[in-house]
Amino acid sequence: MRRELPYSFSLTGRAGLFFLLAVFVLMFTTAGCAGKTETLKKDYAGELGAQTRSTKIYEGLESRLYISATYKNSDFVRAYVDRYAEGYQLEQAIKETMLERGIEASEMYNEFFVAVFTPEDSWNSFVGPGAIWKFYLEDDEGSRLVPVSVSRVDGSDPLIRDFFPYFDQWSYGYILKFPKYTETGTEPIPGAETKSIKLKVTGILGKGELEWKLK
Repeated sequence: MRRELPYSFSLTGRAGLFFLLAVFVLMFTTAGCAGKTETLKKDYAGELGAQTRSTKIYEGLESRLYISATYKNSDFVRAYVDRYAEGYQLEQAIKETMLERGIEASEMYNEFFVAVFTPEDSWNSFVGPGAIWKFYLEDDEGSRLVPVSVSRVDGSDPLIRDFFPYFDQWSYGYILKFPKYTETGTEPIPGAETKSIKLKVTGILGKGELEWKLK
């Protein structure tokens, strides 16, 4: 059955040609915007997966700790800002300022977002002098850094849970910041020749590590 255009509109003559051109432009523009939005989302998901590691710590057969950590390097920062700016429809100038500050932070610190689950709440202790667990950052040459700061994040913030979906309601979230240099070093960690870095978790209840291959 032939379908007629509404209101008996005819696609003949110059008016019809202009109408068709407008439709085609609208179709391609809409498809392009949808494709761009989807690409931003995929880019962030891909970068999140590339920069996230997970492990479990056991003592014998008993589980002590489940941990996932995302290394917030400059590549991750760019993907994060893209998705954030797209989601909140930020103006380009605001997005560029946000990206500039994020890159500056990644050049000053080795920063990680960490989500931790422990079978006992009292074991989820990473902040303060009485913390049960400690974090260290090491490179493949044995240089070791201690955190500049370890801070717990607000678990009720939906933005954090959206950007880090492995941070579930049973976990506690933390932001770790390590310096870029050792106290006597002149080269940053990681440096140009660094092959890998490891985030180590140690305590009387067990030990574990997460590794990022850089080469």
